[in-house]
Order: sequence, then structure tokens, then C-alpha cells
Amino acid sequence: MRNTKEVSSGEVVVFETRPRFLMYVKSALIKFILIILIIYFFRTAISLTATAQDFIINYVQLPIVYSVTIILMLLILVLFLWIIWDLLSWRYTSYTITNTKVISKKGILRKTKASLHFNKIQDIRVSQSITERIIASGDIDIYSGHDFSTMKLYDVPSPGKVENLLNRAIEGDFEFTKPSRKREKDEAVVSNYERKFRR
Repeated sequence: MRNTKEVSSGEVVVFETRPRFLMYVKSALIKFILIILIIYFFRTAISLTATAQDFIINYVQLPIVYSVTIILMLLILVLFLWIIWDLLSWRYTSYTITNTKVISKKGILRKTKASLHFNKIQDIRVSQSITERIIASGDIDIYSGHDFSTMKLYDVPSPGKVENLLNRAIEGDFEFTKPSRKREKDEAVVSNYERKFRR
């Protein structure tokens, strides 16, 4: 996706994306299925616990049914909050390619931003599991020859296209410049006329 959003002075976003939703939050889907299973078998678990309590109560005076109910409710609450955390984590993760570098941003409470300039990139590696190939996503490892660091972009949609874009950017095959001031003014005038026309 191309746009003309300016990141910093003279720098323009060429491509921006988030991780593929289904792959990034697959653990949230597993937790959601666990919540459904717990709710589905809740009554059965309580009935079995009540039966066990009738047998055990002769030996130990503990409120087992009450304890199991509290534990199951807490488990549902923890899984639900964990799902929300996973969704927020996806929402606050983004990968951006500008005309000069690759930027990775993530984090909810503690935000992390990493960037790697094209002239420091030495190699790019794409890896895909069978599931990722079906959903058209994959992980991209970007290796820096400067300080031997690695930037990892997880669950990137269409990783082959992103790899191709990065290779072209590194080799200087494409040119992407900021729109001229005249074009920005023309677009502003057109949008003003459109607003007046709608009234």
C-alpha cells in the first residue's frame, strides 16, 4: 500500500502494514476455544466435583465445589484478559518501509521502535510454515552487515512482495519522492471545493 505520509523531514512512507491478523493472534484463538470448552463443561465439572466431595467429605472438611467454581471462573477471566492483551499487541505492532529505511514498532505499555537503513542491510531471509503459506504470510529476517544485528518482522502479509520491495529499495531500483508543494495545494483546493459542493 502506497501513501504519501511523511515520517520525518524528507522521508516518505512507501509501504506500511501490520502482521497478518489470523497468524499473529493464533494463541488468542486457542485461548478463546479453551474458554468455550470450560464454559461448555462447566456444569459437568461442578457435578463431578460435587460427587467427589460427597465421597471425600468424610475424610476432609473442605468446600471443594466452591473452590473448583472459583478456580474455573478465575481461569476464564485470565484467559479473557490474555485474549484482549493479544489483540492489543497486534493493534500496536506495525511495520513501515520508507524511502530510506525499515521501521518496526511494537508494544502496549513499553513501546519499542527499531529502524534499519537500507545501506546497512546485508541480507533478507523469508520463512513460511505450511499454515503461513495458506494464509499468505511469513516471517522476514533482515540482517545488518554493520553491527551484525537482526530485525525480525513476524507474520508479514505477502512476504514475497515485501522482500521484493526491500530488495528494490536496497538496490535503488525505485524512486519515490515527496509530492510537490503545488500538488499538495491543488489537492487542498479540490477538497475545499468538494466540501462546499456537498453543502
